[in-house]
Formats: sequence, structure tokens, C-alpha cells
Amino acid sequence: MNSLSPNTCFGVVGGDLRQAALAKKLSEQGFCVKAFFLEHFPQFLSPELCCDDLTKLSDCDVVILPLPVSINETFLNAPLSDQSVSLSVVLSFCKKDALIFGGKVSSGDLQKAEQLGLSISDYLKREEMAVLNAVPTAEGAVALALSERASTLWESNCLITGFGRCAKTLALLLKGFGAHVTIAARKEGDLAFARTLGLSSCHLSELPVVLPKQEILFNTIPHIIFDRDLLSMVPEDCLMIDLASRPGGIDFETASELGRKTIWALSLPGKVAPITAGNIICQTVINMIRSIA
Repeated sequence: MNSLSPNTCFGVVGGDLRQAALAKKLSEQGFCVKAFFLEHFPQFLSPELCCDDLTKLSDCDVVILPLPVSINETFLNAPLSDQSVSLSVVLSFCKKDALIFGGKVSSGDLQKAEQLGLSISDYLKREEMAVLNAVPTAEGAVALALSERASTLWESNCLITGFGRCAKTLALLLKGFGAHVTIAARKEGDLAFARTLGLSSCHLSELPVVLPKQEILFNTIPHIIFDRDLLSMVPEDCLMIDLASRPGGIDFETASELGRKTIWALSLPGKVAPITAGNIICQTVINMIRSIA
């Protein structure tokens, strides 16, 4: 199977409300959809799409696994059961020419697929996915900042470390709220781009100068930036929100010891905007299938 047709059958396996929204979107586009072992089965999803018989997965031309595909080597828990369903078991029911997609696919996930003569394509590596996924992440970060503080974003001093896709989207949102936004990054090109957007900017090496003035800090760099030395320069009433994937950019143990308020906001799209996030996954997978044809 290497192209889309009205007869293409999709299997959506496991995952949160993003997967449910994805299944609904595919069904609305006229495709046959079978949803297996969703963590939640919301009212917006037709019960007719639900399937608890994994053998039916062999009917599916395309199989879409959740984001992330697995956590700590466990794929998912079967409904109404404490028994986990392994990724290997799920893959064993896939037909050999099925197109299989997943998010944040680990080397272990790939190895399990290879052992069965299958392959998994990672939709999280697609540029359109990364760009569009930055929107619910940024909105979720703003929502956290609003809910955790007793002050407005307007005229608040906000620092963003890193200036990738998510940071750019977040910076524009914060600027729209009237916040004073500073970007701290390593690359001179990123600092120049920040200036063209009307944002303040500084090199990461200059953090000791700007940190004492900040009221909210958003980190997007996925390795430890804020060690004891830098954390000691963060004002005690500054809210620190880490948006980076593991291991994050904040030494949380030291931050707690120093009394700094921190939030590690992982997987925000699935928490704050699962329908939008599911629709983004849907369009990304469709694009990937079309690129194969």
C-alpha cells in the first residue's frame, strides 16, 4: 500500500484525546477508521469506530500509533485491565505492507518493528508538524502563566531561552499581550531575528545580567541551562516554566531547594488542545502518505 484512496483503511491505536480527534478527522474525510485501545473515548467520537479486537488491525492499510509511541518500554494498558499491551503484540497484527506512523519513535520502537519486518515513520520529525504543534504548546504556556500568577502578562518581564519554533510562536503571543519579552539564545542569527520582531535579545552567556529582572521565565532548550549558579540569580517570585523535552533545561531539584517555583510543562498540545493537536497529526500523516506515492 503506497497511496491514498477512498478504500484506504486506517487503524488508530492507543493514545490520548489527540488520537480520538485524529480518528474523528479521518472518518470525516471519508476513510474507514478502526480505533483500538484509546485512553479516552469521548462523546465526539462515534462508537462505531471503536474496535477491541486487535486481529482487525490486519485489515488496516495505515496504522497510526500515539505520541510518544511508548513510555518506559510500555506501550499502553488495555481498557478495564491492568495488563499492558506491548508494542510488539500490536505490530504483530499489522499486515506486512501497512504504512505505520508514530510520534517520538524511540530506537527500541524501531527495533521491535524491524524484528517483524516492519518500519515506523516518525511524524514528529516532519517540519509542518513541528511548526503547527508549536501553536498549542505556546498557548498552553501562556495559559499556565496566567493561571499561576496574580499579575497580568501585560508589562511583565518575560524571558525565553532558546529561539526555535515554539519559542518564536510564544514570543509573538507574549508580545501581543503587551509583555516585555527578552530572547536568550546562542546563535547570532536567532538574536538578530528576535530584534527584527521588536524583541529584546541577549546571548546565553549574558543570562546573569538579565535574570534578576525577570518575572516569568520560559525555557525551550532541552538540556540543563539553569544550574545552581543561574538559579540563585532568578528572583524568588519568578515563575519558571520549562517547555523542553527530557531532560529539560532546569535543575528541578536545586530549584526546589532554593524555593523557586517551577513547572515542567510536557506534552502541552495533548493537554490543552487535543482536538487541534489531533487534526495536526492527521494532516501530517496524510502529507507523508502522499509524499510516498
